Amino acid sequence: MHSLTDPSTSTSTSSDNPSRCPSPSRRRRRRVSRTAPAYLSLSSSSSVPFSVSRQTPRFSTAYLSRLSSSSLLILTCVLVILLPLVSAAPPCVRFADYDSINQMFIDGGPGAKVFLCPNKLYRLSGSIVFTAADQELATFGYPTGSERATLRVEGKQTATAIQGDCRRCARVGIKSLIIDGNRKKLGRMKNTDDSTGLIVLGGNEGQSIKNCWIKNPRGFTGIHIREGDKLQCTGARIDKNEIGPIGEEYDPDPTKDGDDPELSPLGRPLADGISIACKDSFVRDNIFYDNTDASIVIYCSPGTLILANHITARTVSAMAGILLVDSLPFQGDYSGVIVKQNIIDAASRSIRVGIGIGATVWSDDTETILKGGTVINNGIKGKYMGFGIAAAGLENWKIKGNWDEAVHQGKKSQRCFDDPINPDPMPYLYNLETIKDCEIQDGFQDHDFQYVVCIDGLYDSSNPPKHDLPPLPHDLGGLGSGNDLEPVPPGQNPPQQPTTNEAEESDSESDADIEGGASTPDTETSPVGFSTGSEVMDDILEHSQQRMLEAIDHLHRRVDILAVNVKVDDKKKRKDKGTVGETIDPAISTHLEKLQRRVEHLETSQKTLVESAVAMRSSIQSWDQEMATIGEWQYDILLDVRHKLELQLQHQHPDSDSDSDSDFDGRNTKYNEDDDDQDDLESDYDMIERINSPRAGPGSGSGSGSGARRIDINDHSHPSIQRDEIRDLSNKKRLKDVSSSNGGEKNSASRNWWFKLILIQVSVMISIWISRNWWLKRKRHSKIL
Repeated sequence: MHSLTDPSTSTSTSSDNPSRCPSPSRRRRRRVSRTAPAYLSLSSSSSVPFSVSRQTPRFSTAYLSRLSSSSLLILTCVLVILLPLVSAAPPCVRFADYDSINQMFIDGGPGAKVFLCPNKLYRLSGSIVFTAADQELATFGYPTGSERATLRVEGKQTATAIQGDCRRCARVGIKSLIIDGNRKKLGRMKNTDDSTGLIVLGGNEGQSIKNCWIKNPRGFTGIHIREGDKLQCTGARIDKNEIGPIGEEYDPDPTKDGDDPELSPLGRPLADGISIACKDSFVRDNIFYDNTDASIVIYCSPGTLILANHITARTVSAMAGILLVDSLPFQGDYSGVIVKQNIIDAASRSIRVGIGIGATVWSDDTETILKGGTVINNGIKGKYMGFGIAAAGLENWKIKGNWDEAVHQGKKSQRCFDDPINPDPMPYLYNLETIKDCEIQDGFQDHDFQYVVCIDGLYDSSNPPKHDLPPLPHDLGGLGSGNDLEPVPPGQNPPQQPTTNEAEESDSESDADIEGGASTPDTETSPVGFSTGSEVMDDILEHSQQRMLEAIDHLHRRVDILAVNVKVDDKKKRKDKGTVGETIDPAISTHLEKLQRRVEHLETSQKTLVESAVAMRSSIQSWDQEMATIGEWQYDILLDVRHKLELQLQHQHPDSDSDSDSDFDGRNTKYNEDDDDQDDLESDYDMIERINSPRAGPGSGSGSGSGARRIDINDHSHPSIQRDEIRDLSNKKRLKDVSSSNGGEKNSASRNWWFKLILIQVSVMISIWISRNWWLKRKRHSKIL
């Protein structure tokens, strides 16, 4: 017997006689080398088998347990890393409507965030609705400029784009979006019940709107924060948004809005920027422009802070800047409400009341008392301001530190009451009899008044609009830092606005001396909606028209500046002589003629573009109709030819089953016949080839037999052809093929996914097994050494 410590001898013996079975000593030697340490090789041969046989089962169990646990751990880690990569969702939703976005919120549940792609337009035929807490709708990356995604309302009966006032909608957020109510194209909502806000939140806590551009709502307001059924709304945040344009100017013409804008047959023309009825909320650092009703309306909302907002009237007049006039829904409780460091600027159109406090400002209600608010350090400015701050019906209010540098003007309209007679516009107005226990700053004048927003602005050649308006945030590509919006601290003089045009300086100096100037009514041309049948073409035409209207408006302003620069003496002479253009500089006349020609050229170009677009659309529609007709004609011909072939084959093979289904394509034809009919099959092949040949004439046909029938391909009429039935069968077959192909694609994708997963698992297992064998071999080698 060989020694257990002589591996060379054992190896040579096994290689010399491979047919012999290995001896027990060799088997024991291999077992010992794997399991036992080196000192066991010095023990007797009788003790080795006993010791090894006792150790081997325990080693196998430990080996399997270690292998299974390590493999499971590694496999789990690999799956955790790779599976998210396989099923990863795209970073933003490229194509979606309101229903698909709503489904994402329903499937995602609490905390779901839907990111829209930058620079994408999403057309909404319905409202997007939040369904759970902590949900968010935003543009991917949270941009603040023109690259934000746009949500545009397209439904004719839709006024609300986003709604989140459910009882589960706590802390929902709307961020970095452009939300367009599309009022210019769809018009107002005539039904008052449907005239809701463009964004409707409330009834919960911690909801927010940030870095959004809200414009053109069809309802009564741009943002509506509701109080909730149990007045439970609290902690809403609306900051760093751009809100405007909002609503349309009221037209008292009986054929349009009539005497009362609230009862207009065309729908309510005026609209608010923000209507908030939520406790302990924040409205700050927002930019409002062209809000036709009031930019901010506070419905009590105890504990709310209105801070550092900038309100401007640029192209349309406004009823008010900030209103605190409603007693509902908190029974007139304004305790903790602070309106602070806001700027209200009637830059280019009139604002009838800068800050209105009390129900009397907005109505004839002299009995309602509002309690406990604060209005401090706000600024009133602009050349077209009506009343700066008007207050009445207050108790325990504080009105301090507000400053005014505006020009107050306005004329009474037919909407004003006969009794009492309201005073002329002034910086600070209050009714002392209705004010109790209030801290009021100096400068307020005591008058009896009601409904002071009934005045209208003054626009004529002696009072032209301001021309150098600051750019809007979306023109700058994002919201500004807000440094230029900070009001002047109390006790300091407000800074004077720098003038960039000497014509404006001469205008301000000569306003008091100009008399009897010809009035120029303020006409605003609204863009006309196009309906060429293509939304893309409509958008292009609307953009071109808007650019043209902006150019015309710029020309009008230039003309106003030139008219104001004429000297007073020349104007007096012109008035005496009754002539208009004698004293105007020839250079100015030439310039005006050029401007007039440019306007006419722009109008002609626009008309040509509209006619070309309509003609192009008509041509495209005609082409589509012709192609559809040709396709139908070709389809009918193919059905006729197929039926004729079937009839011909049935005529030549009367014994065959007429109900059997056969497919003919001119090349591949299969028959279920016996081998004895091979000759007939060859003759059928020849007949089909001759039919499909372009040289087939009247004499061509089947040459086998005298009963061969001549086929006239040009004859497409047959009394037994049932086109409708054949077309129905063809459609059913096509739908069946499409559904089967879609099912096959889905099954194929599922099989591919599972195959990849199994392949990854097998690769991981093989790597683990190879690594373990290498580690055991290295460990065994180190122990032997």
